[in-house]
Amino acid sequence: MIKAIIIDDIEQARITLKKDLQAYVPDLEVIGEAGGVIEGAKLLKSIKPDVLFLDIQMQDGSGFDLLDILKEINFKIIFITASDAHAIKAFRYA
Repeated sequence: MIKAIIIDDIEQARITLKKDLQAYVPDLEVIGEAGGVIEGAKLLKSIKPDVLFLDIQMQDGSGFDLLDILKEINFKIIFITASDAHAIKAFRYA
């Protein structure tokens, strides 16, 4: 079973993504979710996912800010964003 975390400041986006993942990826379990950078960093320090679904632009910072906070990244990251400009930066960041 793949363990995943969703970090997005829009609750409806988290709900929709979780429903889509349940419908299309039956071997993936969402083990946690957070609504921002600080909450997400705390969650990632306590729970170790296999994959992180990460929004880029949030109320209290960016997904890139969150990644900069972490000492090590030992999970896959899937950026979720509606902005083309942020998507290009995400590709370059990786």
